[in-house]
This record gives sequence, C-alpha cells and structure tokens, in this order.
Amino acid sequence: MINYENFFTYAYWEYEVIRHMFSFTAAVFAASLFYFAMTVGQAAAKYRTTFVISGVVMVSATLELFLLWLMWNRAFTFDAATMTFSIAEGQVFSNGYRYANWLIDVPMLLTQFLIVLQFAGAELRSRWVKLAGAGALMIVLGYVGQYYEPQVAGFAEGSGAPFWIWGGLSWLVFFYLLYAANEAVGTGKARLEPRAAGLMQNAWILLIVTWFIYGFAYMIPGIPGINDSSTWVVFRQGIFTFADVCSKAVFGILLSQVALEQSRTEEGGSGQRRAA
Repeated sequence: MINYENFFTYAYWEYEVIRHMFSFTAAVFAASLFYFAMTVGQAAAKYRTTFVISGVVMVSATLELFLLWLMWNRAFTFDAATMTFSIAEGQVFSNGYRYANWLIDVPMLLTQFLIVLQFAGAELRSRWVKLAGAGALMIVLGYVGQYYEPQVAGFAEGSGAPFWIWGGLSWLVFFYLLYAANEAVGTGKARLEPRAAGLMQNAWILLIVTWFIYGFAYMIPGIPGINDSSTWVVFRQGIFTFADVCSKAVFGILLSQVALEQSRTEEGGSGQRRAA
C-alpha cells in the first residue's frame, strides 16, 4: 500500500511548495544542530545531556527530511504541456519515513524533557519507561494506520476502517501520554527557578499544540470534502513542516534556555555560598 500523496496530479506551484518545505525543514534542523553545539558548553554539566540529545534529534530529522526531499523529486514527473507533476511509473512517495524518524525522536525528546525537569535516578527511569514507552507505542500505532490512507480516501479498494481503528488507538495512547507528561511537568517545575519554570511551561504548551496538529494531519485522508484535493496535500505537508520545526527545533531550543537559566542560577548561588 502507498500513501495518499501518490494519487494526485499536482500543479507546478503545489509540487514546488512541498519540495521547498522539505528543504526548508532540513535546513532548520541543520542550523539548530549548530546552535546546540555552540551553546552546550554554557550549561552546567548535569544539563549538557539535553543539548547532546537535541543534537542527535537534529541529525536524525535532517537525514529524514533530506530523504523525503529525494523521494519527492524522484516520485513525480513533470508534464510541460500542462505544467503539472504526476506520479512516475515505478516510483512511490512514502510518509512512513516520518514515522520512522518520530520513533527515534519522540522518546529522545521526552528523555531530555525529564532531564531538564531535574528527575534523576529511579524516578527518572520510572517516568522514562512510561513516557518513552507511550510515545513509541503512539507512533507505531499511527504508522500501521497510515498504510490504509488510500482505502479511507476512496482511492483503493478495501475498508478504510483500519485507518480509524489504528489511529484511534494511537489517540488513546496520546491522551495517556499527555496525562503522564503533564504530571511530570507539574512536579518538576517546582524545582526550577521562576524564569526557567515559565520557559518550561511555554515548551510544554508548544509540545501539546504541535502534537495535536500532527493528529489532524494524520486524519486529512479520511475527511470527506477535503481528501480529494491536491491543495490539501500541500496543506497537510505544511502542517507536518510546522509541527516538525516547532516540536523538535523550537522545543529543543526552549529546553536549552531552561537549562541555561538553571545553570546561571545554580552557579550564582554556588558563587555566593563560596564567597560567604
């Protein structure tokens, strides 16, 4: 089975906008990697792991977006007479590679999330198992469901019910993940100084919003009235682009700012105690 995007003929501008979104996102992640490499030395030793994790996430995401860019270029051919792009014989574009990347990045983002909230030892391990496990399960369930996009959109024979069943199970896990992560934020913020706590709250709100946006993008092939339009494919890829940039690069930068704020506060307090 192949993804929903393969069943459309795209106007020149639609094809190019999607192609440019892939390259833009890859460039953002590459630039963010440079930021994390340049700022890791400014953080206290116990927070540096979060910068390293962000760097790994940026490498993973850059490679995945570059792969999608290559696939998009190969999967469609240009018709100069109509100024359109249509699927090339024997070629396939697959959003499944996004899920492979998310399966790496979501547990890692949740790991650095817990580190910055200052969980450690057995408490860190316990919360990590719940959050990372739920995050991975959420992605795997969505990955299975996306194979039924052609059926739910009416482009292929067969039932579209599995698309909603697997997607619904993924949403259930997502709501559990939100509950567990929100409890961790409430507990961990009490350990942060006020400015850092405010930044952490902003990072948490950003993550909630972008993860809900991902869910809407997943559902587009199954929504009558919009699932038969190539323009909505552009919109869908735009949602993925916005959510990827915000949930990985911007979220990682916000966490780094929390770590830097905490580092300055803790180092200032240590200096005052030494002077006393």
